[in-house]
Parts: sequence; C-alpha cells; structure tokens
Amino acid sequence: MNDSTKVIYREIQDRLVKVIWTHKVHLCQADIHSKRNRRRNNTLLICSVLVSAAAITNIFKWLPESVILPLLALLSLLLTFLTLKFKAENLDKEASENERFAATMHNLRNQYSSLLSDIKAGVLSDKEIIRRRDQLEKDEDLIYSGNVPATTATAKDVADKALKSELDSTTIDEEIELLVSSNLQL
Repeated sequence: MNDSTKVIYREIQDRLVKVIWTHKVHLCQADIHSKRNRRRNNTLLICSVLVSAAAITNIFKWLPESVILPLLALLSLLLTFLTLKFKAENLDKEASENERFAATMHNLRNQYSSLLSDIKAGVLSDKEIIRRRDQLEKDEDLIYSGNVPATTATAKDVADKALKSELDSTTIDEEIELLVSSNLQL
C-alpha cells in the first residue's frame, strides 16, 4: 500500500469508527426506550388494578372507610396523570425510529468495512478508492440530512461499555475459529 493509499485508508477507518458508534448508540437508545415502555406499561397496569373498586376494597379492608375513599381518589388521579403523561410520549415509536436508523447505519458500516477490505487486498486503484469513498460520504450526508432520532447520554454510556469493554463490534480470531466452518477459514 503506497503512502497516498494509507492516508485515504486512515480517513475511511475514522469514518467507519464513527458509523460504528452511531449504530451502537442508536441500538442502545432503542433498547432504553423499550425498557422504559415496559416499565410504564407495568406501572399503568398496577395502578389500574389498584384503582378498581374491588381491588381497593379487598386490599385495604382493614382501613377505615374514611381513608379508603381519599386513597381511591388519589390513586384515580395518579392513574389519570400517568395515562395522559405516557400517551404524550410514544416510546414504541421512538424505539422503532432508533432501530430503523441503526439498521441504516449498519448497512453503511458494512459498506465502509468492505471498502477497507478491498483497499487492504490491493484490488482497487487510488482513483477507484476515492470514487467509492466520495459516494459513501454522499450516502452518509443523505442519511444524516433526514430524520435522525435523538439519543441520550445513557445510550452513549451503554454503547461505550459495549464497544470498548465488551468488544461488542469486534471479532477476534477465536470467534472465527469457533463459528466459521473450517473450509471457509483462511
């Protein structure tokens, strides 16, 4: 690999790393939304059960009637508040948007990886490398110019741990030896 190809290769590596990060952060954010939605649904379910008159009477029959009615009113207000608040945020939709964006970034990530493999294999001229890099840059710009779902610091932290500590996006030689048929290994 000549010096100019090494410079281009390094630039493409940098872009690949950024795409890997974006992909992972959006997957983590989708997971966060899904978990929050499950917790919310469980909270609503519990409140609904508690608010039902039969449940209140059976659960709190040891309480005087003067306490049961205010407690029922308070739980009813809480249920109404939570229902309205949770309907305002559609976590299923947000999770789906993050998953969709992550899938788009996964495709871009694979394209960058393929380009790096082709460069390293020496099957492309510098002119072809630049042409493909520029096309990927345009594709990436088009992706980011659309609707990019929001992420949180929590998703970034989870992605950071997954990528750096757990090597979530890294394939080690031992994995290849265990998972790829021996006739397909180098």
